[in-house]
Amino acid sequence: MSSRKNLKKQINDSITLLFTDVVVYKTYIANADTDAADKIIDKLAEIQDEFLSRMNVTEGKETKGRIKNYFKKLKADFQKAINLIDKDIKQLP
Repeated sequence: MSSRKNLKKQINDSITLLFTDVVVYKTYIANADTDAADKIIDKLAEIQDEFLSRMNVTEGKETKGRIKNYFKKLKADFQKAINLIDKDIKQLP
């Protein structure tokens, strides 16, 4: 149970860091592309909702390996999503 709690915390912390980067960009950069930044913020909210809802899946408890593989895939998918958002943030003018 605590590993789920830690993973949820990691998801929230990662999203918060990226969100903070975008807000700082919008606030302190002259001539910031606010439309692109708003789209990134929307993507961040969608990613957070998606992965936190995927965390709450309870089926498959009977098979230990199935749960382990599910969370490995969830972590890998989350890392891919975060990397894509990070690239989008780096491409902001």
